[in-house]
Amino acid sequence: MSARTGDQIFVPQEEQERERLREEHGVRLVSDSEDGRGLHRLPGGVYGFTYSPGLPDTPLFRKRGPLSFEVHKHSGGEVFLIGYLPPEAEPATEIHLAPSSREDATRIVAIPMSRVARIRQHSTRESGTLEAWLEPSH
Repeated sequence: MSARTGDQIFVPQEEQERERLREEHGVRLVSDSEDGRGLHRLPGGVYGFTYSPGLPDTPLFRKRGPLSFEVHKHSGGEVFLIGYLPPEAEPATEIHLAPSSREDATRIVAIPMSRVARIRQHSTRESGTLEAWLEPSH
C-alpha cells in the first residue's frame, strides 16, 4: 500500500527502512539554512537528498525528489549513499543502485562513499538506477 503526497509516492515499508537507517547512522534532515549546501560545508550527523551523488561536494536538499538519492553524513564525516539493490545482489565491484524501492530492487543498502571508485555520469531517468564501481570491502 502506498500513499501519494505532492509529487512523491511514499511506501510505508520503505519509509520505515529509511527511518531505521537514519537512527542507526545518527543523522537528522538538513535544516532550512543548510538546504542546498555541499557536503563539505555541512556538519556531521545530517542527511538529505541529491540528484548528483557523484559530485565531490554533493549538495543536499531537504526535499526528496522522485529520482533523488538519500545521502548520510555521519558525525565523524563519513558519507554513505543510500539506495536499493535486488535482494540477491551484494555490493560487489559493479552495482546498479536504485534511489527508491521497486520491483527489482527491494533491499536497502548504505554504500560508504569511500568505497565508490567511479560513478557513471548519466541521468537516472534513462535506467532508473545509478551505475557505480566499488573498491573491495576491507
